[in-house]
Amino acid sequence: MATPQRSFLVPLSVFTLACAAVLFVILRAVKAPITTHYLFALVYFAAITFFLHRWQENNFATDPKGFVRRFMTGLVLKMFASIAVLVVCMLLVSAELLVPFTLSFAVLYLAYLVFSTARLMRLSRP
Repeated sequence: MATPQRSFLVPLSVFTLACAAVLFVILRAVKAPITTHYLFALVYFAAITFFLHRWQENNFATDPKGFVRRFMTGLVLKMFASIAVLVVCMLLVSAELLVPFTLSFAVLYLAYLVFSTARLMRLSRP
């Protein structure tokens, strides 16, 4: 199943670059300071999405029921890990970055959630 994993890198990379561009434009438009915190959020979501997809797609062909369990488990893992990362980041960022970073993180979470769900739903169709 190496081909789907490799082919997943291309759309994930394109999606991450698109998210970075949109985030940059929005931050510039609202005159929010652009820091490495946003880069961290993008890298975090790209990495967790990649590793969860790799784990979820491994047994897709042999065990469809297991795929559904892995899909639901992946959603829960991503949600709890993201909440933990967000809380730590909120404690570490400066007061002026707190609101823009928190909103950006939440929007990126939702964007990557939609992206990964759409990808896995496409794979699960015959």
